[in-house]
Amino acid sequence: MNIKNVTLGNLAVAGFLFNSLTPYNNSLVNFRLATDDKIDLNIQEHRDALINWLNDWGCRHLSKAYHHIASQSILDWYQTNYASLFSEKMPLWQLEDKEIETVVNAYGSLKDKTGALRVRGGSEQEVHIGPTAASKILFAIRPKALMPWDEAMRISFECDGSPESYSKYLIKIRDLTLHIEHLCRGKGFPIDALLQKLGRSNSTVLVLVNEYIWVTETRKVVLPSSETLLRWASLE
Repeated sequence: MNIKNVTLGNLAVAGFLFNSLTPYNNSLVNFRLATDDKIDLNIQEHRDALINWLNDWGCRHLSKAYHHIASQSILDWYQTNYASLFSEKMPLWQLEDKEIETVVNAYGSLKDKTGALRVRGGSEQEVHIGPTAASKILFAIRPKALMPWDEAMRISFECDGSPESYSKYLIKIRDLTLHIEHLCRGKGFPIDALLQKLGRSNSTVLVLVNEYIWVTETRKVVLPSSETLLRWASLE
């Protein structure tokens, strides 16, 4: 993905397509409501809401029969790693490399935790939480700073799911958010005002970025140019 090709208009169009084609943001809203938007994974009900949301967001390997295993693994990880994370108010574009490195270590620990069990060849095997669910858990607890990803996104960004590749991805997305900040300044408003201007006040900039990448990279949609959009608008 060429960051320079990303425009504010493309973010708006991608977000419209994402919300028209998927129920994912409805699920995210329900998750936020279930935790009163103050997620604390020490609380059993919050972990239950998290794992149900992960299922809704495509992490079906965390099967319902083993939610208790995923819940305990997430609790163990959270109690060990949460205190090392930066403030929940910190957006990605303000993170320093050392703060990203701390997150990368936490991600590496989380993705290798046991999330479920499965039977193969007559024997029971562990199923790891894995890179996709780990990134989404981190996004859940730091929605302004930590991007989720899926396999298609990893392939597109030449990432293999390792902690090193997660660091590479976060730095790439940080560069993208800095580009978006530059575009906003060029239009005469701060990046924090972008959500209101797009009618997305209850969202975050990273949600917009995730929608854009999902539409353009996971689904390979080619967005119309601004000239095309203006031409279509002139037909009204």
